[in-house]
Amino acid sequence: MLRPPVIEGLLRRGETMNIIAAPKAGKSWLATDLALCLATGRPWLETFDTVRGDVLIIDNELHAETTANRIPKVAVTRGVGLEEVGENVFTVNLRGRLRDIFALDDYFRALDPDRFQVIILDAFYRLIPRDTDENDNGAMANIYNYIDHLVDRVGSSFVLIHHTSKGIQSGKAVTDVGAGAGSQSRATDTHLVMRPHEEPDAVVLEAAVRSWPPVDPVCLRWAFPVWTRDESLDPTALRSERPRRRNKENTKSTKPPEPDWNSETFVETFLHDDPQGFETIFDMARREGLSERSAKRLLRRAEDCGLVYRWEFAANRPVGFSKTKQPSSPEMEAVS
Repeated sequence: MLRPPVIEGLLRRGETMNIIAAPKAGKSWLATDLALCLATGRPWLETFDTVRGDVLIIDNELHAETTANRIPKVAVTRGVGLEEVGENVFTVNLRGRLRDIFALDDYFRALDPDRFQVIILDAFYRLIPRDTDENDNGAMANIYNYIDHLVDRVGSSFVLIHHTSKGIQSGKAVTDVGAGAGSQSRATDTHLVMRPHEEPDAVVLEAAVRSWPPVDPVCLRWAFPVWTRDESLDPTALRSERPRRRNKENTKSTKPPEPDWNSETFVETFLHDDPQGFETIFDMARREGLSERSAKRLLRRAEDCGLVYRWEFAANRPVGFSKTKQPSSPEMEAVS
């Protein structure tokens, strides 16, 4: 017969569960919410039924006053009175007097068996002994074996709050999400991960379970200080965390489209009634992206078609080009 549930669909009495998310992603707020749900028997994340029981949070990241500030915030948001949880949620803050998981052995020995239904370790990486490589499968398996020993001794389920590895998580299998050795997902009974959704302030909650049917992914949206289920989101829409390749249409300049250069557009753009020399015309054409060769070709074609007229001057003045015919008067305007 299977052990009785603690969190329906996720965790049984005497099992272990990882909760994995990126650093500063709201894992501790999620753990506080879980503790309050367990202490009152409320559904967690409006999705997973819980069995009421006492909870111990061993926190090695937050100061005691920070924890004391957070619990009421979550309680008020969830509509939970502090008198409902005052005798059911207990906290131990180790920041400033940190000890690894093995050094806490005396503390766990002092606990009465079955005193707590769930013990939450937040954050797990700070309980790993110094000089232990979290990428070492053997070393991490040894730590999880010790936690299983604690489970048998104190009769509690353990929830371990841990962080993801660096880099892109969306393309990984659920059991591959999490910093350190792969044995961490294999050694635990439930491996729960939070991965960023393509929508801002949203994540997809997924789980690999051992003693339950497969768990459907759940989308959560952050609304300080809690995560709330959002059924309007697509759980397959994980954020890729890679810059999307822009297609050719996206890489086009936002400038107005360049003219389709022909004799008419060339004359309308660069020629005037006042005559202009080659260099003036070609300089304007270059600024519009035309090569000198193309400008000469278009100017020559415009002249052949009678769209532009050549003005001749004295030997010491360059030839000019105009949209009008050169007058017969000997007094000519200077070439611009």
